[in-house]
Amino acid sequence: MRIAALAALALAVAAPAPAQDAAEMEFAMALFTGINPQSISFNREVCGYIVRHPDGRIDSTKHSWGTEASCANLPAPDGVVVLSSWHTHAAWGRGYDGEVPSLIDVEGDMRSGINGWVGTPGGRLWFIDGRTGHLRQVCGRDCLPSDPNFFPEEHGPVEKEYSLEELRARFGEG
Repeated sequence: MRIAALAALALAVAAPAPAQDAAEMEFAMALFTGINPQSISFNREVCGYIVRHPDGRIDSTKHSWGTEASCANLPAPDGVVVLSSWHTHAAWGRGYDGEVPSLIDVEGDMRSGINGWVGTPGGRLWFIDGRTGHLRQVCGRDCLPSDPNFFPEEHGPVEKEYSLEELRARFGEG
């Protein structure tokens, strides 16, 4: 009985929060403010995890540099709690709808059981709820450093939030 109770508690503690807390959001804003210009300049996605150390400090894992349309996170070190994934969407590219998280972004976070953050070439910051697949803009166009070559709304208006079904429809898969 005691083992079952401890196991249930461990699962509850390890489960992702349904929404980000203020400290995590503040950290994410600072992180993307610093990394989005580099991602745009080199036209490569950059990714990692936002983690909490045992002393309560929020930090990022070592950054991983990807390609212009993908990035693979390095493993989180032992002793930290992964709060969320994060990545940029590199520079603006004609024909690529990089102003919203992709289906791969959202479904990957859901499979991993964690929340996610995505910074875009147009300077938007998105939060992905890893349980529901619901995503919302934390801040809109140009709230983060943006690509000077960015062409606004090439793929139509960008809504403030999307359900997973609405995102599938945006990408023609709904």
